[in-house]
Amino acid sequence: MPSKILLSLVCIFLTFSAKAVSDDMSIEKQFIQAGLIDIHSIDPTIQVDLVNSNASNNIFRENFYNGLTRAYLQEEVAHQLSLAQSILKNIHPDYSILIMDAARPRSVSRKMFEKMQGTRFEHYVAHPDSGSMHNYGVAVDVTLVDNLGNRIDMGFIPFYQNRFSVYFGYAYYKKFGLSDTQKNNRQLLQDIMLQAGFIPLSHEWWHFDGIHKDIARERFNIIE
Repeated sequence: MPSKILLSLVCIFLTFSAKAVSDDMSIEKQFIQAGLIDIHSIDPTIQVDLVNSNASNNIFRENFYNGLTRAYLQEEVAHQLSLAQSILKNIHPDYSILIMDAARPRSVSRKMFEKMQGTRFEHYVAHPDSGSMHNYGVAVDVTLVDNLGNRIDMGFIPFYQNRFSVYFGYAYYKKFGLSDTQKNNRQLLQDIMLQAGFIPLSHEWWHFDGIHKDIARERFNIIE
């Protein structure tokens, strides 16, 4: 009898594992079919840690990408990001860009919007009807890390924390603002991204569009 129970548990585990891999490949397949490329095929030095693939790293506490570890972008945007990495390395050889999010299916954006709707963080998720630039594969959420993989201090960020810490951090930022170090670090990130042709988003220091929204909507299809 115990062996039958063990066999059943193994079968259940394998079923769930196979589903997770299948879902992962399904998302990745969407990106590949849309003509997007893995950033590491252009520049393997850029670090990747997709916050939406790890429930402990995002405010939603959900694994939206089913463990996907590769960041996908439109090819020209991937080249832009590689240029930004080169510019950064010339200034700080021990620093690297870290991608926290890149291409994102609209179905995921819709789930995020529904969870954030009516909260003070609603403006951090674009309305899915119009579509986020992430949904076209032309936007990135990025920060900087040192050669040990430690994130450079940028001040308030709504990732890598539980919900209480995010709300506390947001309140602290609103009351006290940024330190000089945090301001300088944000400026460094913005400078290298601007030099590479990216367009910053005023209320999200981590978000950059590779091309203008109107052009993206004309040239590319939304990834559903």
